[in-house]
Amino acid sequence: MAPAASRRPPAMPAVFQIFYVSRAAAGLDDAHVQSILHTSRRHNARLDVTGCLLFSGHCFAQVLEGAEPVVSALARGITADPRHVGVRLLARTRRDERDYADWAMGYLYDLNLEDDLETLLMIPDRSPAVTADVMERMRPDPVMGALR
Repeated sequence: MAPAASRRPPAMPAVFQIFYVSRAAAGLDDAHVQSILHTSRRHNARLDVTGCLLFSGHCFAQVLEGAEPVVSALARGITADPRHVGVRLLARTRRDERDYADWAMGYLYDLNLEDDLETLLMIPDRSPAVTADVMERMRPDPVMGALR
């Protein structure tokens, strides 16, 4: 008979990651986005949460990663935040390591991703390739340490 330790299920990866998209509420301007970033960076550092926020001028996409209870609570808060409309959670995964380990909150402003984000908002079930592409564009560059 195998020792008890060898019969335990493998440990779950330690990092929980979500990806969502939303539309910015009417009247949201750059000052609002900068306020979101400032607050997020301060709170995320305290909560050991990392990630990246993408803003396309009308839509948001965000990856958050950390302990599942903390990230889930943040996601609930974002869903209730009046600065977002139509929040769609598109991915919930566990990972062995963080994609954004050095960023309390990275930021990408990219008008070219507006159509992709609208696609994710309108037909999320049919757009796994678009989800993967947007998430890849948000990842830090391994050489430069910045967004591509």
